[in-house]
Amino acid sequence: MSRSSLTERLVDLRRAYTGENLTQAVPAVKALLHDLPDDRRERVVDALNGRGDARGLFLPDAPDDDQRALESVLFVAGLDAAGHLQLRPPASMLRPAHAFRAVEPLPHPRVHLAEHALGPLLYELLPRHDDGGVAGVAGLRVTHHPRSVELRLIGSDAAVRLAGVDDRAWEEGLRYVRTLMKGRDLTGAFADGPLTAAERDQLAGTSRPTGLGSLLLRRYNLFTRAPWLRAMAQVDRWWVEWPRSLGVVPVADRLLHPVFGLPGAVELPAATGGLALSAGWYDLHLREVEGPDPDHEAALAALDWPEGVTGWWEPPHPVA
Repeated sequence: MSRSSLTERLVDLRRAYTGENLTQAVPAVKALLHDLPDDRRERVVDALNGRGDARGLFLPDAPDDDQRALESVLFVAGLDAAGHLQLRPPASMLRPAHAFRAVEPLPHPRVHLAEHALGPLLYELLPRHDDGGVAGVAGLRVTHHPRSVELRLIGSDAAVRLAGVDDRAWEEGLRYVRTLMKGRDLTGAFADGPLTAAERDQLAGTSRPTGLGSLLLRRYNLFTRAPWLRAMAQVDRWWVEWPRSLGVVPVADRLLHPVFGLPGAVELPAATGGLALSAGWYDLHLREVEGPDPDHEAALAALDWPEGVTGWWEPPHPVA
C-alpha cells in the first residue's frame, strides 16, 4: 500500500471517530505515519486488512491518569449538557443534542463544541458553593482566553482547550448560566483560586469517573448521529445508551476496530442485553433504548417552560 493511499485511509477512519476536519486530521496522521519505522508501518497495514492489532497509534490516548480524569469529567458533563440542548426552543427530544462536535486527540485535546453548547456545559462544569456543598466539578478551574476556554484540574498538569470561544460566545455562555441559576434561586459563589475547603471535602468523599470516559470522548463522533447519548458509571463499570438509531453491533465493531478502537478491548457476553466490551480494567455495556415518541414533539415544542427549567427562559412579553 502506497504511503499516500495509506494516509488517506487513516485520515478518513480517524475523522469518523473524532469529527476532525481535513485540516486537523491530515497533518496529525502524516506526522504519526512519518515517525513510524517500517516494521510498525507494516503492522498498521496488516491491522487495516484484518491481520493484526495497532490500536493506540493513530488515535492516541490521554498520557496520564490526571488527564484521563479531566477528560472523563468533561465527557460526563457534556452528556448532562445535552439535556439542556433538548430544551432549547423549540424543545425536541428527536433533534440531535450533543455538546461535542469534534475532538482533536492531542495530549491536551482541543474540543470543538456544538452550537449553543457552551452555556449548558459551563453550568455543568463550573464549581460553585451551594448549601454547604459543591455543585459542578470540584477542583476544576476555567480560564477564558481570547479564542478558547482552558479547563484545568488543580494540582495537576491536565488541561483541555475548548476551541473557538470568542468574547461574544463567552458572554452568551455565562448569560445562560446566570439565567438558569437565577431561575433556580441559586446564589452560590463560583470557586476560584486555590482548592477551597468544601471542594477538598467533596473530593475526599468521592471519586472521579474513570479513564474510559476519556477514551469515549476522543471517539465521540461515533455517537453524534443518535438523538442523544447517556452514560452511567460505577467505578470501572460503565453503561452507555442511546435511542434506537445507530445499532449496537455497528458501534461495538467501531470500538473494536484494530487501529482506531479501544486499546485492549474485547467483546464479552452481556447479561442485560446489548453488548459488553472489556479491557480488563473496565467493562463497557452498550445498549439501545426505545426512542421518544414523534407524536409528542409538537406538544413539547409548544410548552411554555417556567423560569428555572432552562437557561434560555425569557420573561413573558406583556400583552398589548
